[in-house]
Amino acid sequence: MVKWKLLAIIFIVFTVCTYLNSILKQHINYLIDDTKNTIITTLVFIHIQKTAGSEFERSIVRRLHFGSQPSCRCPMRSRFNRTKRFHMKLKCNCSRNNEPWLISRFSVGWLCGVHADWITYHRCLPPKMNFEYGFHQRKFIYATLLREPVARFISEYLHTLRGANWLSERSSCQKAQQLRNRSACWKNTNLTDFILCPFNSAINRQTRMLSSSINNCLSSSFTYSNLIDLKTAKKNLESMEFFGLTEYLYLSQRLFEQTAYCKLIRTCSFQSYLEQNSINNQTYDYIEKDLISNDLNRIKQINNDDIELYQFAKKLFFKRTCQILEIAC
Repeated sequence: MVKWKLLAIIFIVFTVCTYLNSILKQHINYLIDDTKNTIITTLVFIHIQKTAGSEFERSIVRRLHFGSQPSCRCPMRSRFNRTKRFHMKLKCNCSRNNEPWLISRFSVGWLCGVHADWITYHRCLPPKMNFEYGFHQRKFIYATLLREPVARFISEYLHTLRGANWLSERSSCQKAQQLRNRSACWKNTNLTDFILCPFNSAINRQTRMLSSSINNCLSSSFTYSNLIDLKTAKKNLESMEFFGLTEYLYLSQRLFEQTAYCKLIRTCSFQSYLEQNSINNQTYDYIEKDLISNDLNRIKQINNDDIELYQFAKKLFFKRTCQILEIAC
């Protein structure tokens, strides 16, 4: 027994020493590297649930070209189905200078946790990238998609009915994550109960995920509203060089092509554009046929921050569209 304990201790010490040695080597290489003053620019996509983020990010890794070259290398695999179509594996190789130029679920996976928000990425990415790809000066440029709040809320509700729960979603406040995971009031329920659930993270999700302020996270009186700061969400959204709107995917892709980041590498363009009508018709069918006025009013009331953020985003989006794409408005 003593022998096994001794071996375990030796193994742990060896592992820790190996890790520290690796970190030390990276620090030394960084200090002696002549190119250490070169700033690496990395695009980070904040993926907010049910905003067509998967479709948009997939279009970046599959359809975007830098000059004549694809932006990412995506291995293909065949599914044995009747259509015999080819489908992309989840992760693509989006490397440039030996590290990914794009932080997305389709390039590096959930590097900072499932659906990481603004605060989580800012806390996680610098040390994570240094550990994974070596010490460098990096500039992180953030991007996201926003969606009309009522449609996004309904879409998330329908998604939970299909079994989605995002229990592994990383929250910037651990207490919020614990409260949400303990509560079952938002799972497998009707829309009214989904609306009234106090630990429903679907409420004002877009504002919360773009906020950079947390209030009273450790307080006994903590509620989800403590994670929402509309002022900082607007400020952070405005600071993004690019954000798109789910309702205007074609214009969003056109704007992305014209971003300074995209042109930083070389001229870039999508080989094909997303079709607007193919995005989540089920949600709009539900709103048109099944959503009663009382529930609609409640949804608008509890998502008032998201509604204000979206109105702000829409004005800013079309202002940029007119200026960058030189469209008469």
